Amino acid sequence: MHKKLSEIAALIGGELEGEDILVGGISGSADASSDFLTFMEHDKYRSAVEASEAAGVIIPLKSSGFDKPVIRVKNPRLAFAQVLSLFNPRKKRPLGIHPSAVIGEGAKIGENVSIGAYVVVDSGAEIGNGAEIFPFCFIGEGASVGEDSVLEPRVSIMAGCRIGRRCLIHSGAVIGADGFGFVRDGAFQVKIPQIGIVSVEDDVEIGANATIDRATTGKTVIGCGTKIDNLVQIGHNTCVGRDCTIVSLSGVAGSTKIGDRVIIAAQAGVRDHTEIGSDCIVGGRAGVTKPIKPGSVVSGCPARDHREELRIEAAVSKLPEFMMKAEKLLKKIDLSSEK
Repeated sequence: MHKKLSEIAALIGGELEGEDILVGGISGSADASSDFLTFMEHDKYRSAVEASEAAGVIIPLKSSGFDKPVIRVKNPRLAFAQVLSLFNPRKKRPLGIHPSAVIGEGAKIGENVSIGAYVVVDSGAEIGNGAEIFPFCFIGEGASVGEDSVLEPRVSIMAGCRIGRRCLIHSGAVIGADGFGFVRDGAFQVKIPQIGIVSVEDDVEIGANATIDRATTGKTVIGCGTKIDNLVQIGHNTCVGRDCTIVSLSGVAGSTKIGDRVIIAAQAGVRDHTEIGSDCIVGGRAGVTKPIKPGSVVSGCPARDHREELRIEAAVSKLPEFMMKAEKLLKKIDLSSEK
C-alpha cells in the first residue's frame, strides 16, 4: 500500500509543505526507509530525524521545516498512531466457530463472530456481534463479551463477569478470579465466599497476565476507556474511573476508589479502602496509604506531594556529606575539651 502525503495530511488534519510524494509506511526515525514517513514530537529530536532516510516528516505546528516534505500537525504522536493504523490495519480473524470449540447450553452467540480452537463458552454466556475470541479462551457461566471486543489467547472471563464493547484483553489475563478474602476463626483462615462480579465497561484495554478480582458482593468496576498494562492486579470491589492509565506491575488493593483520568505509574501500590481523586498522578513505585485529593501529583513511599518527595530525596542524598562534616566537627570539639 502506498499513499500520497496529501491523503495522509487530510486523514490526520495536517498541513502539507513540499512535494506530494507517495509513501509506503511510517516508522521511528532510526529505522525509517527511504519511502517511509517518520515523525518528530519535539525539536530535541531534530538531529535524529535529520539523519534519517525517511522521505517525509510529521512535525509540530511551530517547528521549522526540513529539506524534505513535512506535514504539520497539532499532535505528532497522535498523528503517528493514526498513520500506523492506516498502513497496518488490524487483521480480522476468520468468521465462524472452530469445530473444537465447546459451546454450552443456552449460550448466545452473536453475528459475525470468530471463536477459535479449544475455546469454551459456558452455559448461559453471551458473545456479542463481531467479537473475536482467540484459541484457548474461557468464558464462564453467564458471563458476557460485548460487541467487537477481542479476547487474545488464554484469556479467562469467569462466571457472571461482563466485558463491554470494543474492549481488547491480552493473553493470559484473568477477569473475575476470587477476591482475596479470608477471616480467622482462631486457628485457621476461613474463606469468605466471593459472589460478586467484574464489570469492564466499553473501550477498555487490559494487558497480558493482568488480574482483576471479582467483588465479594456487588461489582469490581473498570470504567470506560481505561487502559491497564501487563501484570497489573486490581483487588475485589475496587472501582476504577473513566480513561485511567495503570502501568505494569502496579497493585490496587480491594475496595479502593479511583477517579477519572488517574495515572498510576509502574510498580505503584495502593492500600485497600483508599480513595484517589480524579486527575491524579501516582509516581512509579509509590506507596499510596491514605486518600489523595483530586489533581494531586504524588510519589515516594509513603506517597506524598511530589515536590516534597523531591526535596526529601535531595536531602537524603546529602546525608553522607553531612555525616562526614558532623564527625569532623565532633572531633574538633573533643580535642578542644581535652585542652
